[in-house]
Amino acid sequence: MRTWRLSLLAVLLAATAACHDAKTPKDAKPPERPAVSPPSTELVSLAWKPTSGDQNLQSFELRLTGAEIVSLCNKPPGWIVEGAGDKIKGYATVGAGFVGVEHLDDLDGLFLIQTKAGQPLGVSGKLLTGVYADDGGQSELAATPALLRREPAVECPPPKG
Repeated sequence: MRTWRLSLLAVLLAATAACHDAKTPKDAKPPERPAVSPPSTELVSLAWKPTSGDQNLQSFELRLTGAEIVSLCNKPPGWIVEGAGDKIKGYATVGAGFVGVEHLDDLDGLFLIQTKAGQPLGVSGKLLTGVYADDGGQSELAATPALLRREPAVECPPPKG
């Protein structure tokens, strides 16, 4: 009857030894998890550049992933800009409001976003461009993350003046 006790003891010792890796020191730290980027607040500008001196930006409609819009900060003169949640859109109310090569700074600091922890910022949507003195020269461009120029910010900058 004592032989089964000895067999049971041998099995328990083998199981205990299997649980302890002889290669890992007792004071070793557990492996670290990859760092998750914390949420941050950023000021976003449109980095659109015309392909010619006659091309202009007439409207945009964007949807963000990995971020939410906190505040609208700036709007080009003659434009209506609306945004909430993950969507923002803007359009010129008159032809004189189109943004051309000489007024690209009107696209700076348009809105403030709060990024979501661990998620990359993405964008989808479109921009409508045109050509001065040519009503048929409109074209749609697909929005890409390269369209957004981001910089850390806590709040909207003061209005341009």
